[in-house]
Amino acid sequence: MASPDLVGIANNFLLNAPPGELMEVVTDVRALLPDASMLDSTAPTTFKKYNEDQMVQVDSEDGKHRFLITQYGELGTNEYIDHAGGVVVTFDHVKQVIESTRPIEDSDKDGSLEGLRAELDTAVAGYVKDHYPFGTHGVYTKGGDIYICITSTRFNPSNFWNGRWRSVWKVPGKGGNIEGRIRLQVHYYEDGNVQLHTDTVKSAPVASSTAKDIVKALTTVEHNFHSALDASYNVMGETTCKALRRALPITGQKINWNLIHTYRVGGEAAGGKQ
Repeated sequence: MASPDLVGIANNFLLNAPPGELMEVVTDVRALLPDASMLDSTAPTTFKKYNEDQMVQVDSEDGKHRFLITQYGELGTNEYIDHAGGVVVTFDHVKQVIESTRPIEDSDKDGSLEGLRAELDTAVAGYVKDHYPFGTHGVYTKGGDIYICITSTRFNPSNFWNGRWRSVWKVPGKGGNIEGRIRLQVHYYEDGNVQLHTDTVKSAPVASSTAKDIVKALTTVEHNFHSALDASYNVMGETTCKALRRALPITGQKINWNLIHTYRVGGEAAGGKQ
């Protein structure tokens, strides 16, 4: 197989890495390649695409808040606006560090939408604080519209699970219904590999084009989504999962895998003869 094909497959693995596990996947993929350096030339592009798609949270230079790496907040190549810090950040996607910062200038803003954007920023901050203890938000103007981005992560590798919530809401600059995309990804990998992926698109009417009503509309949709997800888990646990396997072996006792070599099958298991 040609090297470009191998690199393309390898990069596809990286782009599909579970949240919080990109570097682990990079290490594993490099080990599978005939030459570990094959990923070097494409790493900046691949890492950028992954970071923006995952809307990763980054600590500000002063450590007082976090901001998002997202395409909606990108001003120039690898430049991302951090409204909370009042700066534009140049971010190194491979090293995962801030290279430099500069103050936000008037040319970085959409003057006709900045007032509503700032009001939404404040309103969304309150919503995220109340509903996403590990969340970070960003509100951006792009192409004449406003985008509300929310990311919340829980990484618990010591217990073999990681997860990330992502939602993006488009607020039309000319008013009208808001449109959102909600994605949830959870990876549980103790003695196995179980992943949950949800990706849904929603639309919600707003009573008025005020920050209060816009946030109220998205709150209702996300709350209903959470409730529906909880309900589906309950149904799945009682039906689908139970149908996949027995809760216990036919003997009614758990198998001691440390003593598996001592077990005999067939007639002996039932008390008979071989």
